[in-house]
Amino acid sequence: MKFINEKNMDFVFESSPFKHVVIDNFINEEYIEQLLQDVDELTLDKSYYHGYESIEKYKFAFKNNFNPLLQELFKELNGDEFISLLENKTGITEIIRNNLELNGAGVHKVLNDGFLCMHTDFEGYDDSKYGKLDRRLNLLLYMNKDWSEEYFGDLCLYDKTENKITKKISPILNRCVIFFTPGNIHGHPKPLRLPANKSRQSITTYYYTKNTTGKNLNGEDIKLVQWYHSIKDDL
Repeated sequence: MKFINEKNMDFVFESSPFKHVVIDNFINEEYIEQLLQDVDELTLDKSYYHGYESIEKYKFAFKNNFNPLLQELFKELNGDEFISLLENKTGITEIIRNNLELNGAGVHKVLNDGFLCMHTDFEGYDDSKYGKLDRRLNLLLYMNKDWSEEYFGDLCLYDKTENKITKKISPILNRCVIFFTPGNIHGHPKPLRLPANKSRQSITTYYYTKNTTGKNLNGEDIKLVQWYHSIKDDL
């Protein structure tokens, strides 16, 4: 692989509060500064989505207008070698690969005073090419240089057994978080306190498998995003 630092690919998923892994120095050092510049250059007028104020305040999403190097990274994240590694690590088989048109891939930026309410992600959707799909994994690659704890913006993971947030992950530069998607509550609900001209940035890819039952993985109706306004970041 060109971009992904293979020295750090001998990782193991943690089970608490749900299956996830944090991988620092995910991208080879020689590419990180150019990729950071590519993300920085995505101005808000190039975004296709602006989050709803009550649940995703000041969140912007981008799925095109990427410079060549950033496009190449997305291809690698969705390519045979990396997805085969994910299948081996997770036990999930037949993840759809070599397709950049699946819902959710892109770059996210959240501006000062913005937040992402705690939530579970949508469990699947109808794709024009593959039919019904199950959403299985989230990959978040943070692109925030010189990030400070004072800015807030930690990714919060919620433990359903203890009924509280039990883990927070700082979104520092070149830190990758991969987690199992269905039913797992996460977000960054505390409003950001950012200096001028700074945002909370991530490169995002979601991974899917074909759905053959019309139900979710638990045999229930496929759920849309579920929002949890009452869960706050007070850890």
